[in-house]
Amino acid sequence: MNVISHNSDVPIDWLTRALPLNLGAIQQIQTIKQRPWSQVYRIQTEQGIAYFKICGPDHRQEIPLLNWLMPQPIMPDVFALDIEQGWILMADGGVLFRELSEPEAYHANLATLLSNYARLQQQSLEQIGKFLAMPLPDRRLNQLPELVQQLLNIGTQQGWLDQELFKQVLNTLPILEQLGSKLSESPYAAALDHGDLHTGNILFKQNHLHICDWGDACITHPFCSLLPLVETVMGSQYSTLVPFKLMEIDWVNAYLQAWHTFAPMETLKLEFQQALCIALLLRALNIAYAIQHADVDTLTRWSPSVTNYLSQWVQVEPLVC
Repeated sequence: MNVISHNSDVPIDWLTRALPLNLGAIQQIQTIKQRPWSQVYRIQTEQGIAYFKICGPDHRQEIPLLNWLMPQPIMPDVFALDIEQGWILMADGGVLFRELSEPEAYHANLATLLSNYARLQQQSLEQIGKFLAMPLPDRRLNQLPELVQQLLNIGTQQGWLDQELFKQVLNTLPILEQLGSKLSESPYAAALDHGDLHTGNILFKQNHLHICDWGDACITHPFCSLLPLVETVMGSQYSTLVPFKLMEIDWVNAYLQAWHTFAPMETLKLEFQQALCIALLLRALNIAYAIQHADVDTLTRWSPSVTNYLSQWVQVEPLVC
């Protein structure tokens, strides 16, 4: 079969050299995802599958981060990296969690994964300077009021943020500053956050779950990590759950239990509830960062997601203190 590629940016020679010999020759290249900030391709070979990612200029910090992450058991195998070009070649990590026929049957696996992820975050606590030098975005809690203010100004200038929402979010900044100052007192207030940990970035293979796509990673409160996962696993149920009811979910509890040496469980539960609310702002900042240099069509497509998270924050802000 001939190599098929619809994108001249795909470096076939580099892929051929980087692929393990036991996978054989490339047979087909299929586009999986095309975004302004990255592109992902499925590489079909004679003996298996690999995945190739091209990181956009604002997301190439994923490559030095993967260098740090590679020994971790929560990671699929990484075959090759090129930081100058923004290229990543990885092994097939398996089936997406969201595509499993009965995902609730794998919640024990998810609990194990999140316990391991928490331990990874704990390893990161003493290496924040290294991560910021990569450079991962600095979204530590003391930075958030200023970052949100900048986001509001950009949204107004670009025309996708209306004045009413601008004022509503602006009025919450004193509470955000107060809450951020309180949470920042803990010894684990700044850690590695995957940034987009949802069911489309968790893979199942050979009875194990792995985490992929670290392009949105940042430094912030570690508990913020779980918002995308709570949203995608719980779906519409999430909006109807009393926050502390989340603690009864086995995989949420497993994640928090992994932090029990840092603080009593009641403290962890309260901070988790508060962090999930703050994570709404982080989601808005994350998307806005990804589209910061995008064209008009991309802004039109993705900016409603930013305003949606800002609106949710306005609604939950009275509950966070």
